[in-house]
Amino acid sequence: MELNPLYRLYVELNNKVDGLIKNGVPSTNVGDLSDIIVRLKNLETRPTYDSIIGELSANVKKLQIDIEDVKKRLDGLSKIDNLESRIYNLEVEPKINILPLDERVSNIENENYKENLVHLENKIGNMEQLVNAITDLTYRLNEIEKKPDLNQRLSAIEMNMSNLNLTPP
Repeated sequence: MELNPLYRLYVELNNKVDGLIKNGVPSTNVGDLSDIIVRLKNLETRPTYDSIIGELSANVKKLQIDIEDVKKRLDGLSKIDNLESRIYNLEVEPKINILPLDERVSNIENENYKENLVHLENKIGNMEQLVNAITDLTYRLNEIEKKPDLNQRLSAIEMNMSNLNLTPP
């Protein structure tokens, strides 16, 4: 109770009144302090609202935390509501008709592409052999043409043959 400011004021006023009485100053000239003392006592006896205010502030903080929690949950619920409408839209959308695709795949399977591929593979194998043979012949002819004496002899043979064809029998 010593910490209450009204109590300290009361004690100070009481000390001042006692000091004035001791100094010989009559209380009638200074004024009646009993009214002030009664009013101070009334103020002291009033209930203090510090505890109530403390409880209210604690409750307000708790309510703020609860409000934040509710906001987070509402955000989650709004997302769920949004998902629900999106799922409904997906369910309502028309389904894909795969019958034309099935028919096309069946047609492709019935065209015997496998046999055609095997036949093409065989042709490619034969072509590879021919390409290898042509490459080998080209290489061999180039090697023969590089030799000068054969080239001259071949030219001489060609000239003889051309002379034979020009003379009549």
